[in-house]
Amino acid sequence: MSAIRLRLGVCALGLGLGGFITTAGAVTQIPQPLTLNAALDWAGDYNPALRAAKIRVEQLTGKAIHADVAVPSNPRIELGAGQRSTAGGSGTDLNIQLSQEFWVAGQGGLQESAANNELAAARDQYRYLVSATTARVRAAFLSVIVADKAVTTARRVVKANQALYDYAKRRMDAGAGTQLELNAAQLGVSRATAVLAQAKNRRRRARLALDDLLGINPRRGLAVVGELSIDPLQLPDRADLLERAVRQRSDLVAAAGRVAAARERLKLADRQIIPNLTVFGFYREENGGNGQGPRRRGATIAGGGVSFELPVLHRYAGERKEAAAALDRAQLEQENLQRDVRIEVLRALSDYRSARTQVEALNSAVFDAAQQSVELTKRAFQAGEVGAPAITAAQNNLISVRAEYLSALDGLINATTDLERATGGLIAIATDSARTGDQ
Repeated sequence: MSAIRLRLGVCALGLGLGGFITTAGAVTQIPQPLTLNAALDWAGDYNPALRAAKIRVEQLTGKAIHADVAVPSNPRIELGAGQRSTAGGSGTDLNIQLSQEFWVAGQGGLQESAANNELAAARDQYRYLVSATTARVRAAFLSVIVADKAVTTARRVVKANQALYDYAKRRMDAGAGTQLELNAAQLGVSRATAVLAQAKNRRRRARLALDDLLGINPRRGLAVVGELSIDPLQLPDRADLLERAVRQRSDLVAAAGRVAAARERLKLADRQIIPNLTVFGFYREENGGNGQGPRRRGATIAGGGVSFELPVLHRYAGERKEAAAALDRAQLEQENLQRDVRIEVLRALSDYRSARTQVEALNSAVFDAAQQSVELTKRAFQAGEVGAPAITAAQNNLISVRAEYLSALDGLINATTDLERATGGLIAIATDSARTGDQ
């Protein structure tokens, strides 16, 4: 079975958007067995949140196209005919009028600028969502691997406790043991069985979380392959990391774009009080007949003019107030996001350092030592050197060390994922492409 050695390293996540509104092409089945690289590629096409973001960008693209117009509306043509009745007879008058509305105060340019800023903000938000989704999928994939490890270690715990119980039972049947010793061994087996059931449920939940992020039917079983090999991050100093994270976070760029769009919308609302001009020209032909005989051409009139609304009853005060509030909200969201990014980076950095220390203190060798202690306790028990208290202590120690070890791995994965998301992909769990086994 091919293996993925997952290394923690510093890498920049370069995400161009050339052709990012695309589908998965000919890919219809998720690769099996599923490696981390394959999972990330699949999520890029099928993750529900990313697909929704792509649709949002498509919608705003159409809105920007609609806003890119030279005039507010299409030309308007009016045709009319009227029956003229006079003392000398009756006839039909004809009237043709062509009109066109024009921007007066630059409303068209403001509308186009606002729409383009909104579209750019949506694209920047999509870039950030890509990096955040990458971190989440990576964490979910690693969580499945750790959950598999949880089941494996739980089975080792069951096996160790079962061996103790089997010996205690034989000793009891031979009349050399005590009920207290057998009860202690039985309790260990029961606790270990519960631990195994909990580990299996954890694995099911981890796989469902990965299915959700990949957007696949949860009834389908995924063969997830990978070997967890964690190395420490080589991090820049805190000040440098903060500065680079702020530059990397495209959602900050998106927030600035929304502020720019809101500012243009406010200018547009202010200029609504200035009415657009409608320029028109007309041609009119009056019937010169008297109602008897063939129609005779009468007077013809050609002319033109302008028209505009009088902003008397509706002064657009509500629209201006609403646009001003929208700008204040966009600016507040930008300020809050700038502060949140710094807090997220510092919190994730602190969590990572703590989790790193815990993993180094509680590695797999510690669990192996705890399991060895159970074996040594069994031998001492066989030799008659220890009794029920020693059995219980060894069991408790094995179960406790296992739980702490898995918790430390979870903490490290979560902390590194938070750091990746907080830095916009600047700090990321990277795969060693030379050792993925994907060939």
